[in-house]
Amino acid sequence: MRNPIAVVFTTAILLGCLFAPAAFANTGCTVANVAGTYGYVGFGTMRAGNPLGLPPGELSQTGTLTFDGNGNLLITDTLRVDDFFLPPDTQYAATYTVNSSCEYTFTITAWAQAGLPGPHFKGVFIANRTKMVGMALGLGGNVNYVNTTKITIGEHH
Repeated sequence: MRNPIAVVFTTAILLGCLFAPAAFANTGCTVANVAGTYGYVGFGTMRAGNPLGLPPGELSQTGTLTFDGNGNLLITDTLRVDDFFLPPDTQYAATYTVNSSCEYTFTITAWAQAGLPGPHFKGVFIANRTKMVGMALGLGGNVNYVNTTKITIGEHH
């Protein structure tokens, strides 16, 4: 049986991908011109036996993504899986790439160095780089980020 919340978010993402190109045209992206801090919220599920050892259940998280304009990213995150909370404002260093179509990827550096399989993130900047949508891959669960908004303007242009 599918989680109804996951079905609603997945449907919203798919519909957004169909209509976003016309409604949220971009002028192109580079590692430098996406610089700044974006606030995010993510929702999903964590499966039993995930590589992070988190309990299975519904997942929600909120925090910020600070892109430095040089391919480095600082994630400040507060995560909850059911009644289990990781320490608030946990920080993770990451590296990111972005192409001219505004598709981005990033992987948390420390986890990759420790040989952990994720998480790896993939998505797209929209609305002339003022918003992002995306998903986490390889967490032993599924997490979608559908409401990520730029809250500061980077100094790199």
